[in-house]
Formats: sequence, structure tokens, C-alpha cells
Amino acid sequence: TASHLTPSFSRMGGTRQEANPNKSAKAIAEKKAHKQYLWDQRKKATAGKDFVFKYGIAIMGVVVACGCVFSGYTMIRGMIPTVALDNPDQLKKVFFGGEPWLLHCMNVNTTMALSFEKAAKKSSVDGLVKYGVIDCSGKLPSNKTFFQRFKTPSVNFTKTPVAYLFANGGGPDKVPDKIFADAKKLAAWAEKHSKPKVQELSWSSSFSKFCLHRDACVMLHAKAKYQPVDWMKDVMASHRGVPFVSINRKLHKTSFDDKVKAPRKDDVPRVAVMQRGPKKEDGKSDYTLTPYRGEWAKKDVAEFLKHVVTKGRKTKDSVVLEDEPWYDNPPKGYMDAKTKESADKNKQYREERRRQQQQQQQ
Repeated sequence: TASHLTPSFSRMGGTRQEANPNKSAKAIAEKKAHKQYLWDQRKKATAGKDFVFKYGIAIMGVVVACGCVFSGYTMIRGMIPTVALDNPDQLKKVFFGGEPWLLHCMNVNTTMALSFEKAAKKSSVDGLVKYGVIDCSGKLPSNKTFFQRFKTPSVNFTKTPVAYLFANGGGPDKVPDKIFADAKKLAAWAEKHSKPKVQELSWSSSFSKFCLHRDACVMLHAKAKYQPVDWMKDVMASHRGVPFVSINRKLHKTSFDDKVKAPRKDDVPRVAVMQRGPKKEDGKSDYTLTPYRGEWAKKDVAEFLKHVVTKGRKTKDSVVLEDEPWYDNPPKGYMDAKTKESADKNKQYREERRRQQQQQQQ
């Protein structure tokens, strides 16, 4: 039985092995070939990832670098605002607000000068001057161009780049042509000329410009040409929107000399604030004069200007001037207080003599 079963089992086992397709030489060869194929595909995929990783980072670096350059360029352009010609509030702030502004004349036919862009970028880091662009040939709300409004020679800025500085209630001051192309010199010039300074009044026209045509001006009555002390410059920097002017009392006369005492010392001027009131029915304005009577010290002068100029308040010494103030050129028929008093006395004397003569004749 055993001998009968063994051969039979052997034959059965051999038959099963031969019947299993996974054990055939052909199947094994196909499996090996498939494994090799998968291995080759994996190597290709890994190589592709390495390529993408290496060169992708390089490409990304180029893109980022280009993006930074473009972004930096855009930021430079973006931080230089355009002063709108149809915005009176913005125009008043830029032209007369006192804060330093350097304006590049531009329109759709011009390109911003590279030196101006670089100077603006430098100033944004370590400077005080603000940079902007304006169409100097366009019409302002007054229906005048920039050049007409400020009575400055017209420039064809589509061919020659030009810029003007407004600072401390003054301007426009034209940037010298010889430094415009140099960004460092341009920025340095703007910073230097934007520092607070005292305007010396030499003509009646300058008095009109800095005092009569302004809401307020701070006058420094001196015995000679006045040079501000360091602490006075700090005080002036706190009131950039108000012109500070000096009046040499030895050379010039005003209609309000009797309201502001003559200075006693060369280096200590007499301070007074002139303020313009609203226009009346006749189109004219009243002017209020407030002389300073305190000590010549930074804290005291600063407090006085804060009270009068910033807050618009009056003091016990404030006085409304009877007539429009004048500088050096009195109106026709004008007489100062002493001359007028003398003339009135002479008139009274003549009238009294006439009455006496009439009585004697009767």
C-alpha cells in the first residue's frame, strides 16, 4: 500500500509543480524583467526630482532676485506721490505747509529722472525732505500754471528735468541744473536748503510775501542783520508753516514801529507776531499785532509762540492795527503818530488864531 501510495504522491507533486504558472521559468523571467523595469522607473523619477529641486531652486532664486529688483523699483516709484492739481487742500499743504517738499515737474510725456528716484530713496532712510511730482504745465485751481502762480520762469521740463523745493513757508527754489543728475548732491542740496531760516526783509515786496499774504508771520526786530541762535532754530523747526522774518530797525521803518520797542542789544531781537484776519466786505483784512514782552529764553519764547501762533490766542498786548501795515513805503498822505499829533496841534493853533482875529474885527 505504501509503495503504491508513494509513487502516486510523487507523481501528484510533480504534476502540481509543473501545473503552477508562477514557478515556470518564463514567469520567473517576466518577474525579474518587471522588477528591473520598476527599478529603472524609480531611478528616473528620483533623477527628475533632483533636477527639479536643483534647477528649480536656481530658477526660483532668479525669479526672487528679479522680483526684488522690480519690487524695489516699484517701491521707489510708489513712495513718490503725485500732487494732484485739483486738490486745493493738498496743494496748500505742499506749497505753504512748511514741511520740506522737493517737486519734480512731470507729465505723461516725461520720465522721472533716475537721480531723483535715488535721492528720494536716500531721503526716505535718513532725510527729512519729502519727494513728489507735479504737472507744472497743468492748470491749478486758480487757472494758472505752476510757473504762472509762482512767477518763476517757465521751463520745458519734457526736455530738461527740473525740480523745485518748498520749505518753511518759502519757495519755490529751483534745483541747480549742474547738480540735478547727481543723486547724492541733489539729496544733500535739498536737505541743506530745507533747514529753518530767517528771511531778511529788504523790500516792501518781501514784507507782503512773507507777512501780509500769510495767515501769520513771526517778526524779529533787530538792531542789525539777525543771525538766529541755535535754540531759536529749534523753535523755528516747530513752526515750519509760519515764516520767520527779520527787520533791521536801523535801515527800515514800519507802520507799527511804535507798537514794537526798538531792540537794546544786537543779539537780542524784539519778537512780535502778525496775524491776518478774515476778509471783510471790502475785500480787505484786519491785522493783529502781538508783541512779546517776556524773557529772551527758549522755553519762554516757545510757549509764547505756541499760545499765539499754534492756538491762535491773544494776549493783553495784542492790538488790531487801524490800517493795513506797510513796510518802508507809507501810503500817500500818511503821517506817523508824532507827526500827526504835531499837525493836529498846528491845526488847532491856526483855528484858534482865526477865531481871535474874527473877534477883534467885530
